Amino acid sequence: MPIDKSETALHQTLVHQWIEAFNEHNVSAIVALYANNAELFDSGMKRPRRGRKEIESWFANRFQSMPSINYIPVYHLFPLYQLFNEAQAAVTWTASGKTPRLLGLPWFSRPFEVEGVCIFTFHNGLIQKQRGYYDHLSVLERILPPLKLLPARL
Repeated sequence: MPIDKSETALHQTLVHQWIEAFNEHNVSAIVALYANNAELFDSGMKRPRRGRKEIESWFANRFQSMPSINYIPVYHLFPLYQLFNEAQAAVTWTASGKTPRLLGLPWFSRPFEVEGVCIFTFHNGLIQKQRGYYDHLSVLERILPPLKLLPARL
C-alpha cells in the first residue's frame, strides 16, 4: 500500500506528543493518544495493559514510583510498515531516572539509564498498540545490587 505522507506526519506528531507527555508525567495527555481498546506492553510488565483505564493506571503508578523517569528519543523510523489501515513506527530511546525506593527508603533509590525501543501501531489516528523492549534485568540490578552477583547472563 502506498505510504500516505499526511498519515506519516500524523504518526510522527503522535509519537512526539507521547514523548513530551511522558517526560512531563502527564498521564491524561498520554492516555488521550491511545485508542479506547489499545494495548500497552513492555518487557517490565507481567501482562499487557488493555484499554485506556488500565493504561492510565499503569502510567500513574509508574510516575508515582519513579518520579524522575524520562525518555530521550535516539532514532525514529516512520513508517516501519503500512498495511491496510494500520501503520507502525519504531523509536529507539534512552530512559533514565532513579529506581523506585526499596522498602520505601529514599537512600535505596538508585540512578539508572537503559536503552530500548518502542514499536507503535497506529489505527484511525491513535495508538492502537505499543510494545517496549529493554534490558529489564539491568534496571533490577540497580534496585537490588546483589543481583549482579548471580552467574553471568547467557
